[in-house]
Amino acid sequence: MKKSISVFMVILLLVGVLAACGSKEKAGKSNDSNAKNVEVKKEGFPIVDEKITLSMFGPNVGVAKWEDMKFFQEMEKKTNIAFKFNTPPNESFETQKNLLFASNELPDVFYAAALTNSDVTKYSEQGLLVPLEDLIDEYAPNIKAMLEQYPDIKKTITALDGHIYTLPAVDRTLPWNIHPMWYNGDFLEALDVKELPTTTDELYELLKRIKTEDPNGNGKQDEIPLTAAEMWDIRQWFMGFFGINELAQGVYDGEVKYGAIQPEFKEYLEYMNKLWEEDLFDHEAFSQTGEQKGAKGKNNLVGLFANWSPGAFKGTEEGTKHPMMQPVTGPNVDNPVIPISPGQSINQFAISKVNKYPEATMRWIDYSYSPEGAAFLHGLDEGDVWEYSDDAKTKRKMKEGAEDIRGTLTPAYGIPVPMWTNEEYAASLAGEYDQFRDKETEEKILKYGQVALPQLFLTAEELDQIAGINADIVAYVEQMEAKFITGAEPISNWDKYVKTAKDIGIDKIVEVYQTAYDRYEAN
Repeated sequence: MKKSISVFMVILLLVGVLAACGSKEKAGKSNDSNAKNVEVKKEGFPIVDEKITLSMFGPNVGVAKWEDMKFFQEMEKKTNIAFKFNTPPNESFETQKNLLFASNELPDVFYAAALTNSDVTKYSEQGLLVPLEDLIDEYAPNIKAMLEQYPDIKKTITALDGHIYTLPAVDRTLPWNIHPMWYNGDFLEALDVKELPTTTDELYELLKRIKTEDPNGNGKQDEIPLTAAEMWDIRQWFMGFFGINELAQGVYDGEVKYGAIQPEFKEYLEYMNKLWEEDLFDHEAFSQTGEQKGAKGKNNLVGLFANWSPGAFKGTEEGTKHPMMQPVTGPNVDNPVIPISPGQSINQFAISKVNKYPEATMRWIDYSYSPEGAAFLHGLDEGDVWEYSDDAKTKRKMKEGAEDIRGTLTPAYGIPVPMWTNEEYAASLAGEYDQFRDKETEEKILKYGQVALPQLFLTAEELDQIAGINADIVAYVEQMEAKFITGAEPISNWDKYVKTAKDIGIDKIVEVYQTAYDRYEAN
C-alpha cells in the first residue's frame, strides 16, 4: 500500500513538472487547446480568414465608447479581429488595472495602458506578460523597422531579463514633455513690449506691468499675470530657470540628484513666493481646475499661462500673435533647462498570457506603426476630421471642431496610444500656426531641452528597496512646495525640510537610480 501511494505521488510530481514546462513554452504561441486553429497571414488583409474575438483593457477619456468608434469598427472589417472592451474612466484606470492583475482576471490585450516599468518587471516575472521580440521579428515588420531606426527605443523598452514585453507610443515630431507657456499677445501689444524677458528679474518686471497697467483695457485691475492649475502646470518651466530639470530624480552631468532638495530649488521657491506675495501669481492656482483656469483665459484676464496652444486657452483661432515664453535665466544660471520628451511614451501595449492568438494580435497592432495605419489611427479618413487643402493633395487642414469629433472616432485622443507617428502625415497638417509653433519650439524648447532621466528598469530587489518611499517623498515635497510658495512655511525652515526629506529616504532613491542609470549607460 505504501509503495502504491509513493508511485502515485511520483506520477503527480512528474505531471506537475511537465505542466510547468508546457506553460513556459506556451508564451507567444497559439497552441491553446481551446483556441481556433487559425492561419495568421504575414502580410495583407484580413489577418485571419475566420473571425476571432479578443478582450481589450484600456482607459476611456469619456467622449465615446470604444466599441462605437470608427477606428475599431473599420479595423475589425479590415483584419477579421474583433474586441470586447473593458474601458474604465481614465480617472480610475490605474486602480482598475491593479485590480485586474491582483485578481489574475487578465484581458488578452492591454491598450494605451501606461504600464510602469515596475509593472513590467513584476508581472513579467510572474509570467503574466508575453515576451514580444520573437513575435516582432516574425509578424511586425513596421515595429521591427522602427526599432532598427531608433536603437534608443529598443534599449528603453528592453527589460533587464533581455525580453521586450510592451510597445510604446512613439512621436518624434513634437518633443514636448510639458505644455508650453505662452504670453497673451494682446497684453504684450497693449504694453508695447518689443522684446520678451530673458532673465527672472525682467520677467518679474513684466508681470508687475501686467498687474498694474490694465492691458485688457477694461478699466479694472483684474488682470492675472501668471496662472496655473496646481504647480505641475508650470513647475518644470520655472524650476528650469534655476537649473533644476525635475522635481524628483534627474541627471546632472552624469550624476543622479533629487531636484527638490537642491539649493537651486530653494531659489525657485523664493522666486515663486515673491510672485505670490505681490499677487503676481494666481492665488487660486493650488485649488482651481483646468476648466476654471481656462475660463479666465477666455475672459482675457491672464498674461502668462501653460496650455497645448494659446488660441485654445483664449477661445480664439490659432495664430501667430501669442508668442511662446522665452526661457529666462536665474541669477546663478548660465542657461535655463527645459525638460523635453525622449520621444516615446513607454509600455502602452502588452499581450497577456491568456491571449490565445498572440501572432494575430501582433499583426493587428503592427498596422498602427505603419505610415498608413498611424495616419488612420490619428485622423481616420478624408472628411472625418480633415480635408485636403490643395489640388495636389499634399496638405491637409483640420475641419472645424475636429478635435471634439476625433474623440468620438478614435482612442488616439487625450491619451498616448501604441503607434509610430508618421512625420510626413504630421507635416501635411502643418498650417500657418503649426509652422509658427514648430519654430517657437525649436528656438525656445529644443535649444534648452534636456531629458531629465532615461526611462529606466529597476530590478525586483531595487524596487523593494524604494517601495513606498517614492510616493511618500513626492507627497511631502509637493506639500512643502505649496507651503513655501504661499508663505505657510517660511523659507527659513529649508534645512529642516531637507532633513525630513532625507529621513523619508531620498538618499536611497538617489542611490538606486544612480545604479540603474549607470547600468543603462553601460549597455
